[in-house]
Amino acid sequence: MAYPGQNATSAPCFQMSLIEEFALFVGGRRLYVPHMSERVLTYLALANRPVARGRLAGTLWPYCPEQSASKTLRTALWRLRRVDEALVEASGDRLRLDPNVSVDLVTLTELAQNLIHTPDPSHLAQVPLLLDHRELLPDWDEEWVAADRERYRLVRMAALECAAEALLERRQTASALMAASAVVEEEPLRESARRIMMRIHLAQGNNVQAVREYRRYRDLLRAEFDVAPSAGIEDLLHRAHE
Repeated sequence: MAYPGQNATSAPCFQMSLIEEFALFVGGRRLYVPHMSERVLTYLALANRPVARGRLAGTLWPYCPEQSASKTLRTALWRLRRVDEALVEASGDRLRLDPNVSVDLVTLTELAQNLIHTPDPSHLAQVPLLLDHRELLPDWDEEWVAADRERYRLVRMAALECAAEALLERRQTASALMAASAVVEEEPLRESARRIMMRIHLAQGNNVQAVREYRRYRDLLRAEFDVAPSAGIEDLLHRAHE
């Protein structure tokens, strides 16, 4: 996966994908990595620091005896070395992902933070990356992935919402609508995203769509919690009827 800002001279040797599925590329070519070795690379990528071998083995194979888990880790590392010697660095008892391996989660999280704090045109141009890359390893059920999965979900939602606001301010309503719609699709009860959706429809002159958006949200709130929308979103409804 290539990202804006990377070029042939600055791009790392390896690119690891953790969003949607695990994949490892070098020079545009996908490498085969055994699943037990995928888990080692993924844990080291998420840890983003040196990890003791015992901790790594115990986390990845928690139901195995310590000696068996250590043996399995040695096998996984041996298989990784057969893929390439440069993927994992060892320093005494500690292992870490080689700095020359870029990780899409890191790149996308940095983009999300930039959109939250400084949504300038160069960052807004990359919003489609966040639209297309939704979830961290959705098919993995390992407990040690769950916290990072939730962390990425939250920062992605916040970034898309901020991007929608910034795009609306720049009158790029079509792009703003795509960003806001992605948030509503994932978090239908998120009122801040619903308000942005209504404001976008109003900016486009689609008052009927704004009313429909309000009614969908109102009905969902009633069905789920038997509560009414806030005064803030009611004010937008009044604007739609003007």
